[in-house]
Amino acid sequence: MDRIANRLAFDRPESRARAMGVDFSAAQAIVDARGTVLAYARTGGMLDPQRAELKPGVSIYRFGGGGRSADRIAQGAWWLEQRQFERLVSFANVHQMHVGLALRLLCLVPPEWSDLDMLVRARTRVGLLAWRGLAATVITPAGDGGPDVRLPHRNDIAEHRLHQIYVPGLTAWTGHRSPIAVEQVHRLERWTSLQGFLYL
Repeated sequence: MDRIANRLAFDRPESRARAMGVDFSAAQAIVDARGTVLAYARTGGMLDPQRAELKPGVSIYRFGGGGRSADRIAQGAWWLEQRQFERLVSFANVHQMHVGLALRLLCLVPPEWSDLDMLVRARTRVGLLAWRGLAATVITPAGDGGPDVRLPHRNDIAEHRLHQIYVPGLTAWTGHRSPIAVEQVHRLERWTSLQGFLYL
């Protein structure tokens, strides 16, 4: 019996592309005069994603918001492993900033994507496959209809290099059937991830 819960989702051709930030929505696609898709937009994601296996019983961390429940946030694909989360917290402490703002800076999460008002810690119940990599430059439409938001990656600076993981297929399960168990939930004030945040 395969103890990798999300193998089918991971093996799909689009899995790695999504980890690289490819947006498969028709609204963002580049099309010709007849409406044929020529290319899909890439909004961010990670650079050169590498296959990683999460063993059962490891802790992973995810930020979310938008009024969603912890269980809904835990169905998302973007996570941090324990050591990377500890590096994030250390960065926040050294620079005397809130952890949500540190996440925006190191993982390149613009306010247009999330208000980051919740932190979820979960534990894997079974093995999972993930893509692991460093943040790529983000280019995404502005929430107010203005010019596109651009957040360049700073992976050339050692303390800014933070590996994220993209775990496909978690939306297929809910509740006790989920391959991960939510263990702790921290409510965060929305303003804390925005205080001092600037588009440069």
